[in-house]
Amino acid sequence: MGEEEVRAIFEKYGRIEKMVYKTNEKGSYAFVCFNSEDKNDREYGPMCAERCVAELHNADELNGIPLKDKRLYVKEALKKSDREAERLRDTIKYKNSKKRCNLYVKGFPENVTEEDLRQIFEEFGEIESLRLHPTDKEKKLYAFVCFKKPDEASSAKEKLHNTPMKDKTLTINHYEIKEIR
Repeated sequence: MGEEEVRAIFEKYGRIEKMVYKTNEKGSYAFVCFNSEDKNDREYGPMCAERCVAELHNADELNGIPLKDKRLYVKEALKKSDREAERLRDTIKYKNSKKRCNLYVKGFPENVTEEDLRQIFEEFGEIESLRLHPTDKEKKLYAFVCFKKPDEASSAKEKLHNTPMKDKTLTINHYEIKEIR
C-alpha cells in the first residue's frame, strides 16, 4: 500500500493535519494526526482517531477487498517502550492460550526425527506443530508438540510421560512460557 492509498483510507475519518509514512524491512507504517481547522476545537482530533481505531484495528479487508493474509494495526501512537510492553502482553496472552495444547518433551534418543515423534504423538490427536530443538545440530535435546485441542495434549502427556523410548525415558510437561518460567 502506498502513501496516497493510506492517506485516502484515513481521510474518511477526518481532516488530516499531518501524516508521516515510512517503510522498513517489516513493511509500511504511518503516523496520522487528525486536527480541526478550528484550533480551539480540541475534541475533533481525538474523536476522529478514536473512531478510526474502533473501525480499522485488526481489519482484514478494506472496502470489501481482502488484505492478503494481513491485518491492519491501528492504535493511538505510543512511545517505543509502551509499544514493546503492549507487544509483550499480547505475546504472553497468545502463548497462555496455547500452553494447555503445547507439550515440552525431552528424554528421547539423540537421533530421533520429527517424523518419529509425530508417529508416537499423533495417535492422541491432531498435531498443529512439532519442532525438535536445537534445529541446527544433529543431537536433538528437546521438542515441542502442539496439539489442536488441550484434552489431546493432556491425554498424550498422561499416557507417554515416563515411558521408555529405546535406552531413554520420555519426560513430558505442559509448556510454560519463558516470561512466567
